[in-house]
Amino acid sequence: VLCAISMEYPQPEGRCGIEVSMSTSQIHRRELVQTLDGLKARVAAEEPECACEFFEDLARSNRFLWKEWWMTKEEADLARASDRFRALLGAVKVLGDLEYVRRLSQQPDGEEETTHETHSENDA
Repeated sequence: VLCAISMEYPQPEGRCGIEVSMSTSQIHRRELVQTLDGLKARVAAEEPECACEFFEDLARSNRFLWKEWWMTKEEADLARASDRFRALLGAVKVLGDLEYVRRLSQQPDGEEETTHETHSENDA
């Protein structure tokens, strides 16, 4: 069960996405949430074509899921190579544990499919 921390985003139908799963300790939870909020605000201000959201797992406290949606695979790949995305991964590395990074696509019928998965920040 995931609780949406922030869900102000355009509908991602037919888009390509990036999903990052992470966990943290109770000690670093507040700082990680503040960092994710700040990065989300940066995305909204600098990359309005990106639909961005993050969730906290209600069943497993201190576990989070970051998602961002782009119009094309090329835009998602550029975002994944950006300084902003590296800042996200760096924050996770400092404040918690990276569980995975994966590329998603969402079809017009709303179905999500995973097209690539990475298990460490070195591979991301």
